[in-house]
Amino acid sequence: MNELEKYNNQDIFNPEYLYHGSPYVMEKIEPREAKDSVNKENEDTAVFLTSYQPTALAYAFRNKIKETNDNYSFSINNNGNLPSMGFEADYIPEDLFGYIYVFKKDDTMIKDKHNNSTQYKCYHSLIPVAVVKVYYKDFENYFLRINAPKSR
Repeated sequence: MNELEKYNNQDIFNPEYLYHGSPYVMEKIEPREAKDSVNKENEDTAVFLTSYQPTALAYAFRNKIKETNDNYSFSINNNGNLPSMGFEADYIPEDLFGYIYVFKKDDTMIKDKHNNSTQYKCYHSLIPVAVVKVYYKDFENYFLRINAPKSR
C-alpha cells in the first residue's frame, strides 16, 4: 500500500481527511487568492481543499502541464466523480510529479455549500499530517486527456 492509500478509505461526503494538491514542496499551505472564470463564487483567498483524492491529484499536476505546453485547457470537477480532470495538452513529461498534502479535517475547514461538492476552504495556514510525492503516470486513468499525445 502506498502512503496515499491509507488516507483514502473514507466517505468523501463525510470525510476524516482533506487533501490539497500542488506541484510545489511546502512545509505549510498558506491561503492564496483563487481565480475561477466559470464560477465567481469560487474566487476567494483561502486554502482550497478536497475530500476526493483524484481532484487533489489534478491540482498536483495541472500547473506543471501548463508550464510545458503553449496550448492547453483544463476542467476540474469537485463532485467526486471520474474523470477528475479533463484537459488538452500537447505534451506530458514522462516524469511529471506533484505533491498531495493530507490534513485531518477540523471545524475551520468549511465545506462548499453545494450538496454534491467535495471542496472545502480554510482561511488560515495549515500544516499537513502527511506529504506524498505522486507521479502522473501512476494516476493518469483518473483524467481524460482530450487530444492525442504528440511526441517531443
